[in-house]
Amino acid sequence: MSENKKRLSGHRHHHQSKKRKIWSIVIALLILFFVIDGLIIAKVYNDTRSAVDTTYHKVKNKSERDATRTISNGKPFSILLLGTDTGDYGRTYKGRTDTMMVAVVNPNTKKTALVSIPRDTEVAIPGHGFENKINSAYTYGGTSMAMNIVQSYLNVPIDHYIEMNMGGLVQLSSALGSIKVKNDLDFTNLGYHFKKGTVTINKSNILAYTRMRYQDSRGDYGRQLRQRLVLEGLVKKIATVQGITNYQNILSALSSNMKTDITFNEMKTIATKYRSADKVKQIQLQGYGKMIDGISFQVVPQKNVDAVTTELKSALELTK
Repeated sequence: MSENKKRLSGHRHHHQSKKRKIWSIVIALLILFFVIDGLIIAKVYNDTRSAVDTTYHKVKNKSERDATRTISNGKPFSILLLGTDTGDYGRTYKGRTDTMMVAVVNPNTKKTALVSIPRDTEVAIPGHGFENKINSAYTYGGTSMAMNIVQSYLNVPIDHYIEMNMGGLVQLSSALGSIKVKNDLDFTNLGYHFKKGTVTINKSNILAYTRMRYQDSRGDYGRQLRQRLVLEGLVKKIATVQGITNYQNILSALSSNMKTDITFNEMKTIATKYRSADKVKQIQLQGYGKMIDGISFQVVPQKNVDAVTTELKSALELTK
């Protein structure tokens, strides 16, 4: 073999060897990436499952339909959202449900209906008379009674519940970082000023913003509006990159301050089948103030209750 051919053969061999070495490095890096990625996914999965198991609390609900089957079939479902004042300003007792909302998640319309129920709404509670505030249901019989009373009052099935104390809002806000909401009232509360327009809500001022009602001519209705805005902002923030990368702090906030009867498997289904239902329609159950035996109530005309029931049944795709 001539010297030129030897040099060319050696060059090709060296070039092929170099290419094989590069590909070996690339393949090794890819394998390492997928191994690390798999470990991260496994850790997130296990951490999430552990947190969900901690928050899971089954309660008795008189709903006539199977909530698990409803979610597994990808049909619209409802959740009663309860916000207790435990943990708010250092309170440690059982608390009251100062916040009551019903959310209906519909993957077909890609919308979520969010209804606020005034805490002072006059309702009948079996065994306790006809003139009770709706948030008394939780005081009398816990989450189970709260679910059953709301279900009976609005005449729609309540599939699940999520209960969180106000102290959990601070922890969740701390984990997620600040959010921006459109504020429609200029006010100052607990040393924090909120201008009219876009305001920043964070762990320091979230309770001052969501708990204020005395400076608002709308009273509790104004407070409920602010709570819906903050809830919507927090939920959207969880789905961001920042929310995902900070998942451990989020799980810690939720597991320490939340209870729910949604199982881990149902949450996985919701995450895959319902994640597109991110357009929120905010609805207010509207009543008027009335003093009954020296106690302040919100009396909701039946036509207003019926209007909200119609909205919820439409969102749930129920015909009757």
